[in-house]
Parts: sequence; C-alpha cells; structure tokens
Amino acid sequence: MSIPRIAICQIAYMRELDKALTRAVECIRQAASRGAEIVVFPEWFLGLNPVEVIPNRFTDSLSIMARELGLMIITGSLRVLDNESIKKQQKGLVIEQDGTIVGTQAKIIFQPTERPWFEPGSGISVIHTRFGRLVILLGLDALDGDLWDNARSYQPDMVVMATSPRNVAERNQLQELAVSHSLDIQGTVVVSPLLGRFAGQNYIGGAVISHKGRLLSMAGEEPTLLLTEDPQAPLIQLGVTDVSYYIPLTPAPPGLACHARRAIEPEAEKKLLLDWGALLTHEPRLIGQQLLHVAQDNPRWLALAPGIPNQSHDLESLLEQGAAGTYLYPALHHHLPYDPEVLALTPVISRFKRPVVIHTGPGPMPLRWESPIFWDEFLQKIPDVPVIMVHAGTMPPFWDEVIMLATRYPQVYLETSLLSVELLQRTISLLGPNRLIFGSGGAESHFLEEWQKLESLKPLVSAVEWAELSGQRAKKLFFDALSPVSQNKLTVIRRQG
Repeated sequence: MSIPRIAICQIAYMRELDKALTRAVECIRQAASRGAEIVVFPEWFLGLNPVEVIPNRFTDSLSIMARELGLMIITGSLRVLDNESIKKQQKGLVIEQDGTIVGTQAKIIFQPTERPWFEPGSGISVIHTRFGRLVILLGLDALDGDLWDNARSYQPDMVVMATSPRNVAERNQLQELAVSHSLDIQGTVVVSPLLGRFAGQNYIGGAVISHKGRLLSMAGEEPTLLLTEDPQAPLIQLGVTDVSYYIPLTPAPPGLACHARRAIEPEAEKKLLLDWGALLTHEPRLIGQQLLHVAQDNPRWLALAPGIPNQSHDLESLLEQGAAGTYLYPALHHHLPYDPEVLALTPVISRFKRPVVIHTGPGPMPLRWESPIFWDEFLQKIPDVPVIMVHAGTMPPFWDEVIMLATRYPQVYLETSLLSVELLQRTISLLGPNRLIFGSGGAESHFLEEWQKLESLKPLVSAVEWAELSGQRAKKLFFDALSPVSQNKLTVIRRQG
C-alpha cells in the first residue's frame, strides 16, 4: 500500500462538547484544504461525549464531513454503548469517504480510574479500508506487547496508536515504538496523541508518522497538523521552512547560548541540520557525518557540511556524500573571510554550487572578527552560489554592512532570525521581500517568537511574496536544488556503532 496523505490533528481536551465538535470539524476542513486523504484524531478529542449507541449526532457530524470532503476519518476513543451488548465502552471509529462507519475498535486495557466505568473489548480486530488493512490501538493498548503481537498477526498496512505521552521520556518511547513497529509490519504507523491537561494528567503531544522504519513526520508540543505522503510531502505546521535549525551534537562554543534537545522535535516543515559547535572540534568531518546520519532518518531533513578554513578536502567529501550545502563561521577560528585559508574553500563551493550559510552579526568572538563587510572578496569568487546570511547582521552597523553586500551581490539572501521588526521592515523597503528567508534561529524557544514577528510583515507583501518568504524560497534553494543523485547518496550512509 502506498502512503496516503495523512493528517494528524494533535489537539487538546475541551470540556465544552459542542465547541470540541466544532473544533474537530474545523480540523477536518483544514486537513482537506491541504489535500489530506485521512484525518486522525487522538483520544478524548470530543471530550466527555454522552455514552450513546453509534451512530449518533456526533458521529453523524463526522460522517457528513467525510462525505462532503471525500476523506477518511479515524477517531481516538469515544464513549459509546455497544450496539449488541449495550455495555459502556471506549471505541475508535473508522469513517470512510462516503460517510459510512466501516469499523470500530474497543479499548482493551484501562487506567485504574477508567476500570469501574467501562467494559474492555474482546480483542484486536482488523478494519478493511480503501487504503488497506487498518488496526487501531487505543491508550494503553498501544504499549502492550501481547496486543502488538496480535495486531501484527493481521499483517496490517497501517496501525494507528491513539495514545498520549505525559513526559519527554514517554514521548521518545512512543516515537521509537512507531519506528520499530512500522519496520515490523513493513507499513505505516501513526501516533495521534492528546495535547494538554485531562483527568489530572498533563499530556505533551508528539505526533508521529513512520513508514517502514523511517520517520516521516513528527511534532513537538504545539498544537499542529501533520501531513505526509510518500516520500516528500510537507509536514504542515505553520507551513514554513526553517533554514537555521541548530542541533547541538557538540558542546556550544563559549558565549554561544544554545539548548540541547533531541533531533526528533522539529517545529517547521523542512529542516536544515547544522552544528556551529562542530566548527570548533578536532574532527568536524565526523560531526558532518553524524549530521548526515541524522538527516537520513527523515526525508524532510537535509544536513549541511561544516566549512573549516583550509580543509577543502573534508568539505568536498561531505558534499559528495549528499550534504545540501555548507555553513561557515571563520571568526570562531580567528580567521577573516578574506584570509587565504577561507578562500581556499571557494573552488569546492563553486563546483557543487550548493548554498552557503554564513553567520553574521555579533557572536561570541571579538567584534573585529565578526564584521560582515569582510565577506566581499569571498562573495566575488562564488557569484553563482546562493549565500544565506544568518541573522542578517542582527543590528547596525552589521545590518548596514549586510545590506550593502546584498545590494552588490544578487546571490545573497538575508535570514530573518534575531532581526527586529523595524529592521525587517526597512530591509523590505530597501531590497524588497525577495531577498529574505525565514529562519527561527534554531534555539528551542525561538520558533513561535520568530514566526509571530514574521507574520507582522504580511501587510507589506503580496500573498505570493509571503509564500516565498515564509518557506518556498528556502525549499527551492536547498531541497528542490539538490540533485537526485546527491539525494540518493544519503541512502547509502550507515550509522556507526
């Protein structure tokens, strides 16, 4: 079975039932507008719905949406009365695109607080859909080894694990289970968690889509909609491409603040992986290899190669292995951009013509090493290579120097993170929006702040310009530009150890 376009509506418990139903309908419409073929909800997405036989007015509303929009809906648990036994149960439903409920799955294992109120299901069942054989595992069912063995025996094409982690350790466990289970069945595993507080517990989200042992889409703790198709569909979460994501595989340079985090918590649609700390290690090539290994786990990620002064051979090797470009910060080595050791990298960069990400603006090093204007000679030597100046200088006078370089060199783009709204507005007035690329700056807490800042620019640009600025330009420069041959090389890299 090919992977359909799957949307996961990672939403919070809501006490008001009608509001919860309205929100679910809105999520379905949003998913349909993005081309989803399947919409998946977590447990308790309709709150404490009345215990009724199905179909009822709530499931009818979902059926109407499925029929109207031509998609399949998979629910987390709803409180129901079993049609035959009239026992109280929690069931997940599968509603086909014609609005028909084609199958249900009753929850089997309950929390202690649930046991007095509900009857467990009799076992795992397989539901036949137009996308193949489907199994739903609700709550604790998704974590039980015996139930998994039972589910696997049906040879499902897709398994939905509607279960919700309460902490990072549980979320990481679920993500790893999704990967291993999808490899086990050679199919697709979807994790659809609840987000927020319910029944005295706080749930942190972390939706996942995995296929045949590969993570395709993941979400962190913000409400989100994930969407995937095989193999390069977008992860829809504000719909942007972050060009400055930071995964610290090494200790941060002194004075350069960053926060360690797992690499499987993206905020944006597509990611470029880089590690500024690698530039100070004794084996930056090894860090480059590790970044390639991390990128291999998700087709939405690409790794950049660290560019070390006078180490063009290592840079060439990483680019040959599929690195999507390079990132440079020669000030960390007490080099200026026009030093021969830095200029020695330009023949390799020119040959591959993959983008260069450059740190600009005040950093941890003395300011005399940080001045952007010193990149002038370097830029002259790579006229056909896109150059993204991260932070765009951050503040005057560095911002003024970046503007001067961008005016002189049409291949230069300015990344938006850490710029004030005022400087972003002035940049648009001087250069237009076509030279800007959104980036979050990479730190764990920056994404929403940077995105909100970017949204303030909407009145200044057209809808097409906004799409380019907020994601499409970075996607074209990095993801669309990387040749199929280079992309294929990523698949032959193997993890060490």
